[in-house]
Amino acid sequence: MPEAFNIEPFDRSQHDRSQFDCGVSSLNHYVTRQLSNDIRRNLARGYAAVSASDTETPRKMAGYYTLSSHSVDTELLPENLGRIPYSTAPAVLIGRLAVCKSFQGNQLGVQLVVSALRKSIALHDELGIQLVVVDPLGEDVVGFYQKFGFKEFGDGRLLLPIKTAKQALRAARKDTKKHKGAGTL
Repeated sequence: MPEAFNIEPFDRSQHDRSQFDCGVSSLNHYVTRQLSNDIRRNLARGYAAVSASDTETPRKMAGYYTLSSHSVDTELLPENLGRIPYSTAPAVLIGRLAVCKSFQGNQLGVQLVVSALRKSIALHDELGIQLVVVDPLGEDVVGFYQKFGFKEFGDGRLLLPIKTAKQALRAARKDTKKHKGAGTL
């Protein structure tokens, strides 16, 4: 049975990131040195994944992601997204997403993306967000996001219309019901 995780707003006093190592130095550096400053400056919001069985304080971070506001030049969007009457379309940016090596293989990356998509859909319902954008680091990561329906566009980024995100989450819920205990969606 896969390990259970809680995904919660990052709090430097509650989440130990000192030993975080996902294998990508820029993502390790960001979580250990920059995340708190970005949150304080309202540049991003961070979400930490911790093992549900971890009762220590602070708890060891198993993974994380960040969200921030973004916009996309409508000229870069595929035709099938419909016409947006403005020069930019409002979006949510999943700026960084990483899983610590010691927790890889537990479907935590999937849980982090699902959490980010849920929050993006909630923002859509509150603010009128049209897209979710991600900046993948490497070809293997592109394939991971494409499983959720993300498509490449413009400058190497990936995008997912909110409508498609809602469909992906519905499909994931149905799949989870077929395979009870396979993870929380």
